[in-house]
Order: sequence, then structure tokens, then C-alpha cells
Amino acid sequence: MKLNPTKIMKIKRNGFARVLLASFLCLAMLLSPLSMRAAYAAENDAGEELDPLRIGSFSVTFEFYNETTGNKEPVTGGNSVGLFKVADVVYVDQVGWRFKADSRFAEIGELPGTSEELDEQNLDLAEELEIMSRGYDFDYGPKEMNSEGEVYFDELPVGLYLVMQAAQSKDSDKKFVIAPFLVSIPLRDKDGTLIYDVTANAKPVGVAKEELPPPPPPEPPHDRVPQTGQLWWPVMAFGAAGVLLVCAGLLRKSKRQ
Repeated sequence: MKLNPTKIMKIKRNGFARVLLASFLCLAMLLSPLSMRAAYAAENDAGEELDPLRIGSFSVTFEFYNETTGNKEPVTGGNSVGLFKVADVVYVDQVGWRFKADSRFAEIGELPGTSEELDEQNLDLAEELEIMSRGYDFDYGPKEMNSEGEVYFDELPVGLYLVMQAAQSKDSDKKFVIAPFLVSIPLRDKDGTLIYDVTANAKPVGVAKEELPPPPPPEPPHDRVPQTGQLWWPVMAFGAAGVLLVCAGLLRKSKRQ
């Protein structure tokens, strides 16, 4: 059978298209893990890629509202805070960077994987971790607030940190209560930029109530003789003497009669 030139060109074009399609499918299969990873990053951790070896810092300033002056004032005078590193940052293939809880806090289970999830669960999760931290020393600190109400921690590896109150002021008339909270280093900004030197402002949740001393024990009534250690022989002696006097009186009266 003799083919005309037009049919020959169509066959060549179809063959080339099949080869091109097969090449494209092979390339897609090879790049699929990277595509999934990039899709996850775009969806959950959009922006700058995390550097697991980077060292960061954390600075927090505590202020309270002074009802007398109507202004914000720094919390100072012996108040201090410390840090627990509750989780490291690890890379999970095809998933991305995740927090892995330290062995001390393993019972907490799976930790939030995005900044949004961490914001939603922050205070409740911090309260649970605070209970688990009892009996352990701080990983960083404690450090006392300066005159501006600020505490600064440097040389912090990337990870998830629990910020906790270490001590309340003993000298000030306001013994502030600071609720525990979580902070991640780095912190992802709204535009996707990673911030390794994190700064925050916080306020105490209240003022501790003064503990009144226990009332003194009640004094015993003065119109009663204490029973402890009382001697009974004088009572018996006086009783016997009274009986003898009564008998003697009766005997004397009978003789007169």
C-alpha cells in the first residue's frame, strides 16, 4: 500500500505527540514528592523556608493597666519568668516542618502544625504543659523583669517554648499573676517571613489575693479548772473528813438524848 505525503506527516506528528506525553508523565512522577511538599508549604507555611540550625531570641514586655492614672505601666519589682523548650522542630517527608514534643511533655500528643492552629490552642495547651512541667527546672532562666517590665532570652534554638511565671514580687503591693503561654521560634509573619528574634507584649491576668494568717486558737474559759494533770487525793481526803464530821455530830446528838 502506498501512503501519500499528507498521511505520512500525520503519523509522524501522532508519534511525536505520544513520545512527548510519555516524557511529561515520567517527569511528573519524578517530581511528585517535591510538588506535594511545595503544595504543603504554600498552604500551611507559605513564604520563607525554615532554617533548623538558626539561633533566635525572645523578648517579652509585661504591662498592666493602672486604674488610678489610666495608663499602662510596666510590671516590675521582683516578678520573673522562665522558659521550657517543649518541642523541637523536625522535618517529615512530604509533610513539612513539624513540632515534636520533648520526652517530658510526650503525653501532650500531637502539637499544632501551623501558626493558626497554635494561636487557637495556645492558652489551653500552655495550661496542660504547665502541669506537666512541675518538678522540672527551667531550660532557660528564670530571669527577673527590668524596670521596663521586659525579659530577654537569647541563644534559643528553633522550637516551641513555654513561657511561665517563676516568681511573684514580694516587695510590691501588686503581686501579679501571669498566665503561661506558648511562643514558637521562628514566628511566621503574615507575609510569610520567618522571624527568629521574636518580641511580644503581654499583660498579667490578675493580682494574687493576700493570704491572711490563720486565726489563733480559742482560749479556754476562765471559769473552769483545767482537767489535765489534776490530783484527786485532796478531793477524797476532804470528802472523808466531811463524812467523819457528820457521823461525829450525829453520835453526839444521840448521847444527849
